[in-house]
Amino acid sequence: MKKIFYISLVLSLFSCTSNDDSTQDEDTPSPIVQTEKAYAYCTDGVGTGPSSKEYYEFTYENGSLTNVKGRFYPVFMQMFNMFFTDRITKLAYSGNTVTVSELEPGAASGYHEYRYTMDNNRPVKQEHYYVNNVTGPNAVTETKTYTYEQNKLKNSYWKFDGPGIYEYFATYYYDNNNNLTKCEVLEKVSGVDTKFSTVTYSDFDNAANPFKKLYLINDTFFEKSLSANNFRKRESSTVTINSGLPPKTGTKKWTYKYDTNGQIILY
Repeated sequence: MKKIFYISLVLSLFSCTSNDDSTQDEDTPSPIVQTEKAYAYCTDGVGTGPSSKEYYEFTYENGSLTNVKGRFYPVFMQMFNMFFTDRITKLAYSGNTVTVSELEPGAASGYHEYRYTMDNNRPVKQEHYYVNNVTGPNAVTETKTYTYEQNKLKNSYWKFDGPGIYEYFATYYYDNNNNLTKCEVLEKVSGVDTKFSTVTYSDFDNAANPFKKLYLINDTFFEKSLSANNFRKRESSTVTINSGLPPKTGTKKWTYKYDTNGQIILY
């Protein structure tokens, strides 16, 4: 009789525990997952032409970007970029830190990772390092810091601690519509001024900026996210100081598609 009572008691406790666990699972809401796509040629638009096979796939959980499928790579001595649809980038959030991991295929020895320190949903510092699959993160190889004025990025400073110590000092300028119109960048190597670049942005539309939620993915998205609307023309000029050489110039134009409300269609 005692044995039957003991077994009944154990089963009762187990049943209660299982019900409690089930209740806790039910009380924890599943994340709201949303997926969006964007053609590579109308986002980065570098080293690629219109192609229905080349597109990004963005996954959001509860409104936060957590996964990106697709990435550009420099190829052939870094002379141009090629888009790879199978490359995965993960974003992880912890307090005021966002970690962006550019994962590589299984045969790779590791991957690049970027750690952002955020303030009011804006990056104030970026640290770049390589993560070895066996030994873990290496030392930080480059850092970027960002300063803001009137809720707009005013200056950024990038330092690469490799041979020669490269430094880049950037200043950003805006119009009355909160659109980025110019960026000036001074390059120093071992403390000596070497290059000065000027980038101008024009032909803005009136559409909302879809890149404002993609700004941590790459430098192109970050540059595009700085404006309220969307520039469709980018002109650059780089002077090598004391070289006597003519400036190196370049122009890039984007042709976006718009819906009936005048908003950009990326896919």
